Amino acid sequence: MKKAKWLLSGIGIVMASALALTGCGSSGSIGGDNGGGSGMFGGMFGQSGSEQSDKQELTFEEIEELAEECSFHVHWYSTDGTFDSGTAFVMDSEKHGQKLLVTAFHFLWPDDADTFTGEELPEYIEGGRIFYAKSGEDTGARLKNCLVIKDADAVPQIEKDVAAFTLQGQTDLRTLPLSNRKVQKGEKLYLLASLWDTEDVHENCVYEAEAVSSRNGVLTFKMDSKYGTTGASGGPIVDKYGEVVAIHMASGGGYLYGHTAESFAAQIDKGTISDITYPEEPVDEDEETPVYTYAWDETMNGVYFDFRIDHVEWMDAVGPKMAPEGAKYVILDVSFDTRELSDEDVDLFGDDFVMMWDTDYSFRCDDLEANGMFGEEFTVAGDQVSSGKMAYLVPADAEELYLYFCDYIYDGEDMYYEVGEHYFEIPISNEISVGDGKILNLSR
Repeated sequence: MKKAKWLLSGIGIVMASALALTGCGSSGSIGGDNGGGSGMFGGMFGQSGSEQSDKQELTFEEIEELAEECSFHVHWYSTDGTFDSGTAFVMDSEKHGQKLLVTAFHFLWPDDADTFTGEELPEYIEGGRIFYAKSGEDTGARLKNCLVIKDADAVPQIEKDVAAFTLQGQTDLRTLPLSNRKVQKGEKLYLLASLWDTEDVHENCVYEAEAVSSRNGVLTFKMDSKYGTTGASGGPIVDKYGEVVAIHMASGGGYLYGHTAESFAAQIDKGTISDITYPEEPVDEDEETPVYTYAWDETMNGVYFDFRIDHVEWMDAVGPKMAPEGAKYVILDVSFDTRELSDEDVDLFGDDFVMMWDTDYSFRCDDLEANGMFGEEFTVAGDQVSSGKMAYLVPADAEELYLYFCDYIYDGEDMYYEVGEHYFEIPISNEISVGDGKILNLSR
């Protein structure tokens, strides 16, 4: 897997030098006052106007809800390989008649490209899986088509920096409305993003900001200097009404810069949907996908499915009477895929999977109630994907964890379970990136 692309997701050396030199007027300030001001991106703020009187201001809790439900990151597939970079959101496009995922263009360049255009983007990107930025959970949505934005560009053309894609799979993602008003100097704004390299990480993915100026498609704003912005590129910047006023692009000279909604919306309206359709379930070609086959008694019917661990979560085991002090639950988000493998339903049991640590083991937990939990006996439907959760009780001092698949052993009289040789190693941490999810193909 390729390393994540940072390019302009963080500070950006080019931006820091270019804006420090060209963004200042005679006063030496990048910002400006209403109606005028100095500097490359200064001034030109409109008045708030009475047209905003019918809009409802959101509470901070409602802003947090937007960050949880409307801020996404993408596991990108490209001709260079796979990578994770930036933030994104989804908007309703009246012009194109569907939802679009919107993000930055600048981190979607090929590694060896000195120049790159929006017309080339559809062939460079080969698909993408979309996850919630806050929880890391898979939304089930995937990239379908790239929007060809011919004039898309990057630094120093912040006012041209945008990329957009149509969706497939679970397309019922919550959208954010775009603002049609002019931002006021000093106005409080909110950057909704999951920052990857900062002194102070906000678990709610909400970072308060203050508008400095807005001109020629570029919003200049500021945040506390303790916040790095690695991972924020493409993230929505919303106002007190929860409307997108800009998308974050870069930082430099003590300020941050975004592409205004009015500007990028105009580019999107002029774009055309590429006729290249990406696969709904892209495959990491640079990752090894182990394929294992179980040896079964010839009298048993053969059934087939793929098993995948998409997410690992830890929580304290509070409540079970037999739980040792400090024990924890490890909860796995898993999926069984029988497509193109079996038209028949597959009956499974909790004992088919055991969690092992050191020399001890745990079967599936029955005392933990959670939405989507697979029962002690469950059926995987044929010719489709079945997703759910599995939970295990493990000691807090476990140093290594492994999820094993059990073999059925038939000795001519009795059939019993035996821990098999095929397993997943479970990381001892709060969670793993869904992008590191692994697939195990099982055939019985």
